[in-house]
Amino acid sequence: MEQMLRAAINNGTGRAAILSGPNFGKTGTTQDSRDAIFVGYAGGIVTAVWVGNDDNSPLPGAAGGGLPAHIWRDFMSRAIDE
Repeated sequence: MEQMLRAAINNGTGRAAILSGPNFGKTGTTQDSRDAIFVGYAGGIVTAVWVGNDDNSPLPGAAGGGLPAHIWRDFMSRAIDE
């Protein structure tokens, strides 16, 4: 399982979440880009980032490997003092 989650960051859609140490994660985008999600863990911390509209309207072009992965990386790099 960890190999798959690591591959999602190293080689897949989650490349925007790469940290210098070991980290693992998964991107997600719901139908019609209504939700974009990145969930991952590093340094003993699990964090999920959701980007979406409260009224369930679509976010054209949104994807879990985009803004949510960037937010996750920025937060986690500080949280684990990287």
